[in-house]
Amino acid sequence: MTVSPVRSSLILKRVLVLALVFAAATSFVALQRANAQSVPVRLAPPPQKLQPPGQSPAPEGQPAALPALPAPQLPAVSTATGSVGTAIEIDTLQTINPDTAGVLNEQEGGFGVDMWAGTSRRMMETLMGRLPVNIRSETMRDLMRRLLLSTATLPKGMAGDGSYIARRVGLLAAMGDTLSVSRLLDATPGRSNIDKLMRYEADMRFLANDNARACSLAAGQIGYQDNDYWQKAFIFCQALAGEHDKAALGVSMLQETGNQDDAFYTLVEALRGNPMAIRQLPDATPMHLSMARVTKTQLPNDVVSSTRPAVLRTIAISPNASVEIRLEAAERAEMAGALDVDTLRQLYTSVSFTEEDLANPLSKAEAESGPLSRALLYRTSLIQTLPIAQAEATAKALSLGREGGRYTSIVRVFMPVLKRIPPSAELIWFAPEAIRAFLIGGEDDAAAPWFNLLNAGAQHNEEAAMALKALLPLARLAGSAETHEWGSVQLANWWNQLKEDQGENARDKAALLYTLFDGLGENVPRDAWDALLDGPQRITMAMPNPALWRSLEEATRAAKMARESSSETVLPVAEEAVQPLPASTQTSVVSAVQMAAPEMTQPAPPRTRVGEIILLSLIALGEGGPGQAEPIVLSQIMESLGVIGLDKEVRSLALEAAVAAGL
Repeated sequence: MTVSPVRSSLILKRVLVLALVFAAATSFVALQRANAQSVPVRLAPPPQKLQPPGQSPAPEGQPAALPALPAPQLPAVSTATGSVGTAIEIDTLQTINPDTAGVLNEQEGGFGVDMWAGTSRRMMETLMGRLPVNIRSETMRDLMRRLLLSTATLPKGMAGDGSYIARRVGLLAAMGDTLSVSRLLDATPGRSNIDKLMRYEADMRFLANDNARACSLAAGQIGYQDNDYWQKAFIFCQALAGEHDKAALGVSMLQETGNQDDAFYTLVEALRGNPMAIRQLPDATPMHLSMARVTKTQLPNDVVSSTRPAVLRTIAISPNASVEIRLEAAERAEMAGALDVDTLRQLYTSVSFTEEDLANPLSKAEAESGPLSRALLYRTSLIQTLPIAQAEATAKALSLGREGGRYTSIVRVFMPVLKRIPPSAELIWFAPEAIRAFLIGGEDDAAAPWFNLLNAGAQHNEEAAMALKALLPLARLAGSAETHEWGSVQLANWWNQLKEDQGENARDKAALLYTLFDGLGENVPRDAWDALLDGPQRITMAMPNPALWRSLEEATRAAKMARESSSETVLPVAEEAVQPLPASTQTSVVSAVQMAAPEMTQPAPPRTRVGEIILLSLIALGEGGPGQAEPIVLSQIMESLGVIGLDKEVRSLALEAAVAAGL
């Protein structure tokens, strides 16, 4: 191909301009780094990305890296074709919006780049900070994590100044989801220029006892950010490096400004070699915990009153806390999803018990009924060799967990033990407990042999028959194959038995169950609902804010209309027009349809209000989750999530609500 002289001249001009700009930008960066290297650096390790647990930190003794410089803006060059000498227009490249960063697309579990379509800026800015973080519901945690990690465009008018990404990272950090925090930070462009993101990263380092990298971050930020957080972090790092006089000077300056943090000042003195006890620490920060661990300062009892899952997780693995405090923190952190269940099991097995305790575990657990009792029962289930003894310890632990609102956590802890107990005729009494635990744990295959045992026993054992009736609704909610013959007869049998067993309380459980069935599309006969009409005609219930409730209803209607509009884009075909096609022509059906009626194959309109519905649903459920939600609230949330295609999550929420209600 021949290139004209005019075209060649324009191309050459572009290349020269870009080369000059790039060379100037490179020289500027090099000069800035050379000048900055002459400044004394206090702390050694360079800032690096967060590493997954188990990887070694960067070697100490290296010079601290400079704070990240803003990337130079290379000009975008455009020319108009025409005569030689055409003017060159230079425009600035658009800066990357950090608020749109994410790590999940739809194939990876995200909710799509258009998940905020139809949502207003004010709605997002008002409600995002109200998401619950200390939640026990696994389904809610999963929805929230995916919402915060999804890559998505933002509503029109949002500033794109990093405030939204900082809020997302902050919520993940508050949940104790350190892996998600790490992933989202790594995916955020220009994060070193956003102070809140740097704080969250430093906090994660302190919580992981990775003080070298936390101090590197502090060294990089102290010259640019004038706030108490970085001043305290820098003082801690100075004391850690043995620069006690400088740390003391920093403490004096902080105290003069009126900063009151007695625990921090006490720990700085401990680093100096003057250990003192901390009597109160009800709102421990990541920095407090890191300092206490370095100085081996015993954590006070009230430290476990924290409501932050990430803090509770760190307390659970801190050697400078009592066994009771660590166990309590570990159980609460595991329930909130901040601590893996294997770590909780290890803590249970690390507790020492007397021979007397091990000889009478059931009576001892009944008397104390706390974290130590659950640890004792777990230890007993491991050391016992007889299946009946293992079943007794497990049943007791599950019973105590149900009474204390920790049932699902105990199920996760004891799941390996449950799988080792073989079904047998002498354990038919344990079958209902085992089935219920396997269903809530998602282990349908493990539940099958226990169902077989219970079905066989129900033929000649009245207690087994009653237990089976009581279990069938839960099994139906879980989608168990054992309920393939479920119908109105089985539902009526369950209701009649429930009335005899629980009297007035039966209506509340029946109303919840019928609501859950309605939400899953199960048929609940009218006479079943009519049987509840003779109960109280007015009840007091906790409902979400009316404005929030209205917003959820409105967003659901909009999403439903969008879905219906999408389904209407496929034109209906008369049944009589559908004829079998010869095999030779079947392969070209799609092409033929596209050629004959291209409008039939146009992409469906984008979904609307997906993120908003999830956001509103999570806030409406609150920290209590589905287990404490009123039936009418659950009904609306199940409908709303179902409209946007989250059927699996709807079933999981229904199962959690049923188990929490004791069904």
